[in-house]
Amino acid sequence: MLEDRFAQHDKEVVDKFIDPAASVQMSTRDYVVRPSAATAPMVIVLPPVAEAKGRFYSIVVRDADVVNTITITDMDDSECWADIVLNGKCDRLLMYSDGLHWHPLAAITTQYPSGYDYP
Repeated sequence: MLEDRFAQHDKEVVDKFIDPAASVQMSTRDYVVRPSAATAPMVIVLPPVAEAKGRFYSIVVRDADVVNTITITDMDDSECWADIVLNGKCDRLLMYSDGLHWHPLAAITTQYPSGYDYP
Protein backbone atom coordinates (compact mmCIF):
# COMPACT_ATOMS: atom_id res chain seq x y z
CA MET A 1 0.00 0.00 0.00
CA LEU A 2 2.70 2.50 0.98
CA GLU A 3 4.77 1.63 -2.08
CA ASP A 4 1.81 2.49 -4.35
CA ARG A 5 1.46 5.93 -2.77
CA PHE A 6 5.17 6.63 -3.21
CA ALA A 7 4.90 5.95 -6.95
CA GLN A 8 2.45 8.85 -7.29
CA HIS A 9 4.85 11.62 -6.21
CA ASP A 10 5.73 12.72 -9.73
CA LYS A 11 2.05 13.11 -10.71
CA GLU A 12 1.02 15.80 -8.24
CA VAL A 13 1.34 19.58 -8.26
CA VAL A 14 4.37 20.53 -6.18
CA ASP A 15 5.28 23.47 -3.96
CA LYS A 16 1.79 24.42 -2.82
CA PHE A 17 1.94 27.33 -0.38
CA ILE A 18 -0.60 28.08 2.37
CA ASP A 19 -0.84 30.99 4.82
CA PRO A 20 -3.44 29.87 7.37
CA ALA A 21 -5.11 32.50 9.55
CA ALA A 22 -6.75 29.85 11.75
CA SER A 23 -6.39 26.18 12.56
CA VAL A 24 -5.99 24.05 9.45
CA GLN A 25 -5.68 20.45 8.25
CA MET A 26 -2.82 20.27 5.73
CA SER A 27 -3.23 18.34 2.49
CA THR A 28 -0.40 16.23 1.15
CA ARG A 29 0.36 19.04 -1.32
CA ASP A 30 0.81 21.78 1.31
CA TYR A 31 4.61 21.67 1.25
CA VAL A 32 5.19 25.26 2.44
CA VAL A 33 3.22 26.62 5.41
CA ARG A 34 3.66 30.19 6.63
CA PRO A 35 1.09 31.09 9.33
CA SER A 36 1.16 34.87 9.63
CA ALA A 37 -1.85 36.03 11.65
CA ALA A 38 -1.73 34.38 15.05
CA THR A 39 -4.45 36.33 16.89
CA ALA A 40 -5.45 33.22 18.85
CA PRO A 41 -3.89 29.83 19.48
CA MET A 42 -3.79 27.83 16.23
CA VAL A 43 -3.42 24.13 15.40
CA ILE A 44 -1.82 22.89 12.19
CA VAL A 45 -2.53 19.22 11.51
CA LEU A 46 -0.01 17.43 9.32
CA PRO A 47 -1.31 15.36 6.39
CA PRO A 48 -1.81 11.61 6.83
CA VAL A 49 1.64 10.16 7.49
CA ALA A 50 1.19 7.24 5.04
CA GLU A 51 -0.01 9.47 2.19
CA ALA A 52 2.92 11.87 2.75
CA LYS A 53 5.59 9.13 2.57
CA GLY A 54 8.89 10.46 1.22
CA ARG A 55 7.88 14.13 1.41
CA PHE A 56 9.24 17.14 3.26
CA TYR A 57 7.10 19.94 4.71
CA SER A 58 8.44 23.37 5.70
CA ILE A 59 6.66 25.37 8.41
CA VAL A 60 7.88 28.87 9.34
CA VAL A 61 5.92 31.04 11.76
CA ARG A 62 5.56 34.66 10.74
CA ASP A 63 3.68 35.70 13.88
CA ALA A 64 3.20 33.94 17.23
CA ASP A 65 3.85 34.53 20.90
CA VAL A 66 3.52 32.77 24.26
CA VAL A 67 -0.27 33.33 24.25
CA ASN A 68 -1.01 32.91 20.54
CA THR A 69 0.89 29.68 19.97
CA ILE A 70 0.92 27.46 16.91
CA THR A 71 0.72 23.74 17.69
CA ILE A 72 1.82 21.22 15.08
CA THR A 73 0.07 17.87 15.46
CA ASP A 74 -0.56 14.71 13.48
CA MET A 75 -3.78 12.82 12.71
CA ASP A 76 -3.06 10.31 15.50
CA ASP A 77 -1.46 8.10 12.84
CA SER A 78 2.28 8.61 13.41
CA GLU A 79 4.33 6.33 15.63
CA CYS A 80 5.71 7.96 18.78
CA TRP A 81 4.23 11.39 18.03
CA ALA A 82 4.41 14.37 20.41
CA ASP A 83 2.88 17.75 19.53
CA ILE A 84 5.29 20.57 18.72
CA VAL A 85 4.44 24.07 19.98
CA LEU A 86 5.82 27.14 18.21
CA ASN A 87 5.56 30.43 20.08
CA GLY A 88 7.86 32.95 18.44
CA LYS A 89 8.33 34.80 15.18
CA CYS A 90 10.52 32.76 12.81
CA ASP A 91 10.15 29.51 14.78
CA ARG A 92 10.43 26.82 12.11
CA LEU A 93 10.23 23.11 11.36
CA LEU A 94 11.23 20.82 8.54
CA MET A 95 9.13 17.65 8.75
CA TYR A 96 9.67 14.39 6.86
CA SER A 97 7.35 11.38 6.59
CA ASP A 98 8.72 7.86 6.17
CA GLY A 99 5.17 6.57 5.83
CA LEU A 100 4.89 5.47 9.46
CA HIS A 101 6.46 8.29 11.48
CA TRP A 102 6.80 12.07 11.21
CA HIS A 103 10.44 13.08 11.67
CA PRO A 104 11.19 16.67 12.72
CA LEU A 105 14.48 16.99 10.83
CA ALA A 106 15.07 20.56 11.93
CA ALA A 107 13.34 22.54 14.62
CA ILE A 108 14.43 26.05 15.48
CA THR A 109 12.31 27.64 18.17
CA THR A 110 12.43 30.77 20.25
CA GLN A 111 13.53 30.20 23.80
CA TYR A 112 13.10 33.32 25.92
CA PRO A 113 15.07 33.43 29.18
CA SER A 114 13.12 33.88 32.41
CA GLY A 115 12.52 37.51 33.21
CA TYR A 116 12.72 38.48 29.52
CA ASP A 117 10.31 41.22 28.40
CA TYR A 118 8.49 39.46 25.55
CA PRO A 119 8.16 41.44 22.32
